[in-house]
Amino acid sequence: REITLIGQDTTCYGEDFGLKDGLALLLEKLAGINELRWIRFLYAYPNKITGRLLDTIAAHEKICSYVDVPLQHASATALKRMKRGGGADLFLRSIEKMRRTIPGVTLRTSFIVGFPGETEDEFKQLCEFVREAEFDWMGTFGYSDEEGAQAFGLDAKVPAREIERRRKHLMQIQRRISKKKKKALIGQEFDLLLEGVSEESELLLEGRTAMHAPEIDGKVFVNDVPDGLQPVPGEFYRCQ
Repeated sequence: REITLIGQDTTCYGEDFGLKDGLALLLEKLAGINELRWIRFLYAYPNKITGRLLDTIAAHEKICSYVDVPLQHASATALKRMKRGGGADLFLRSIEKMRRTIPGVTLRTSFIVGFPGETEDEFKQLCEFVREAEFDWMGTFGYSDEEGAQAFGLDAKVPAREIERRRKHLMQIQRRISKKKKKALIGQEFDLLLEGVSEESELLLEGRTAMHAPEIDGKVFVNDVPDGLQPVPGEFYRCQ
């Protein structure tokens, strides 16, 4: 009923076969399988998200309107030290295009705070970007040394306590955004994939909507079921 494609960078799919827009082609093929209800892919790097890919997601109901873009930072100088390109302005233009092409798209990202050399100004740029972008889901990780990684040899390490302060501050900003976004969903109807009795309480059922990737985006609790309905895990139900 549901397939999630995962790769280090799924947007590179097909490059080794000489395919252009290989991921879009793969998604189109999967969307033609009758039994499938939801298709999503995880990890799309911003420079590889083509217009064709966005149009393909928008055109097929079975392809979840969901894009996970692990941006890592928003400051151009911090990204350069991470051996990555881009910056806040470029990312915001990309996000605007995604939202324009795919109405109601769910956007997820993740950031690293405290990467060696991260200044207070670079961190402020990241905070401002998060406020402006208003992601639906966001994860924040504190940098930690990993022997053998290139960053291990970099100077200007940020103290652990400061890294944790920055991580908490960034998540506080996102919590306010998430609260506003969840409030806007009240009263709306969604298709829900029922997963069964909740782990939180046997008085609740739980499931996911197309906005929830398995295991990373939380879940929906169901507290009321119409009389006479016997809910079956693995089935889809309309949910308010």
